[in-house]
Amino acid sequence: MKKHLVFLLFAMLILGVSATSSEAKPEFTLEFGHIQNPGHALAIAPEEFKAMVEERTGGRVKVNLYPSSQLGSAREMMEQVTMGTLDMTCCDTADWAAALNIPQLAVFNMPFLTKDLDTQAKLINDVVSVEVPKMLEGSNVRLLMTYSNGIRQPLLKTKPITKLEDIKGIKMRTAETPLYVDLWNCLGASTVTSAWSEAYTLLQQGVADAVEADVTGLINQNLQEQAKYFSKIGHLGAIYCVFMNNDKWNSMPKDLQDIVQQCADESQAKQLKDRSASDAAAEKVMADAGVAINEVTPEERAKMKDACQPIYDTYAKEYNLGALIDSMLALNN
Repeated sequence: MKKHLVFLLFAMLILGVSATSSEAKPEFTLEFGHIQNPGHALAIAPEEFKAMVEERTGGRVKVNLYPSSQLGSAREMMEQVTMGTLDMTCCDTADWAAALNIPQLAVFNMPFLTKDLDTQAKLINDVVSVEVPKMLEGSNVRLLMTYSNGIRQPLLKTKPITKLEDIKGIKMRTAETPLYVDLWNCLGASTVTSAWSEAYTLLQQGVADAVEADVTGLINQNLQEQAKYFSKIGHLGAIYCVFMNNDKWNSMPKDLQDIVQQCADESQAKQLKDRSASDAAAEKVMADAGVAINEVTPEERAKMKDACQPIYDTYAKEYNLGALIDSMLALNN
C-alpha cells in the first residue's frame, strides 16, 4: 500500500514539474502585427505560423498576433519594425519600397507582371527569395517569408471594365502606394488614395467609383455589398513579404533561429498552395451576392500592360533592373 502511495506521489510530482515547465515564461516573444481581418488568407497564415513556432520550440518562443490594424496602419507598422518596437509585419513589396526607401523592392509588384497564381508562386519561390535579401543589405530588417495576396482586380459600382478605354475617368480607390497610383494613372483612372480600412466608406459615399484588391480581400471587407461589377483584368499580382527586425532576429540563439525559419518556410509553402482555394471561395461569395464577373481578352490586357510601359522604363533605366524584369516576365511562358 505504501509502495503504491509513494509511486502515486512520485507520479504527481513529475506531472507537476512538467506542467510548471510547459507554463514557464518563454525565452523570446515575437510581436507580429498586420492589417488583415481574421479569416483573410493573410491572417490565417500567421496564425498557423504562430502555432508551429510555439509547438516546435516547446514554448521557448511565443508569437503574439495583432490583426486588423490594431497597432496602426501598414505604413506605421513597417516603421515600427524598422525601429524595433514591433518585431515583424506583412506588407506589399511596393509598400516596403517606400517605407525603407529601397525603391527596387517595388519591382516584384510591377503591373501585369504575373498572369495567375501559379506564375506568382514561381516568382516568389525562384526570384523573390533570392533577390529580396540582396536588396535588404544594409537595412535593419530581414526577409522571413513571403505570402501571396492574390491577383488584384477592380470592383466597380456603375460599369464593368472590358477594354482599356473603359478605365478612363474612373475614380479608383487605391492604396497610398506610389506604384499603385502610377499604375492607375497610366491606365487613365483618377486615383483616390486611402487606408484599406476606409475603402468601404469611400465606395458607399461615392467618393470612389471603384476599389481594387484581391478577391479574398474584397470579400473580407464586404465590398461586394457596395458594387456590381468585378472585372478580372489581373493588373497586379500582390506579393506580401514578412520582414523581421534584424536586431530581434540576432538576439535569438542559432537553434531557435533555425526552427523559426523552418516554420516560416513551411508557412510560405502552405499559404501559396492554399491561396487558389481561398480566392475561388471568395469569388463564389461575390457571384452569390449578385456581382457580375467578367474576364478581359488577352489582347486588351496586353494594351493595358503597354499603357504601363513608362513604369517598366523607370525601373529598367533608373534602377538597372531590366534583366531582372525580363526574367520575371519570362515566367509567364
